[in-house]
Amino acid sequence: MDSSSDPPAKRVAFLSTVAVGDTPRLETMFGYALVAQAMRYETKIFLSLDSALVAKRQVFEKLDAKLRDRITECVSAGVHVDVCQASATTFSIRAEDLIPGVKISGIASFLAFAEDAAINFGWS
Repeated sequence: MDSSSDPPAKRVAFLSTVAVGDTPRLETMFGYALVAQAMRYETKIFLSLDSALVAKRQVFEKLDAKLRDRITECVSAGVHVDVCQASATTFSIRAEDLIPGVKISGIASFLAFAEDAAINFGWS
């Protein structure tokens, strides 16, 4: 079938502001994202405010092993994981400071994705 006639992908968008130390909430969010991805939703997690630090290599390496595994599974499964540009600036996070597979993007990019999402989560 021609891909131009395929229906648009269903999307799930997560906006997270959860603090790095709140491991159970972060594990749950990344777990939900894995389920959405497995259900063939195009899935994006937008890490804003304190959540942005989760993707910073120096912080990531100190996280609970289960949380690190969840984040790595998400990236490997194709979940888009983005760090908010403004938060990256606030915390002096550069693209090269991030774990592989995570990128920095602006809020407008996330809003454009979320606008067409079937499901939007605010995770704070």
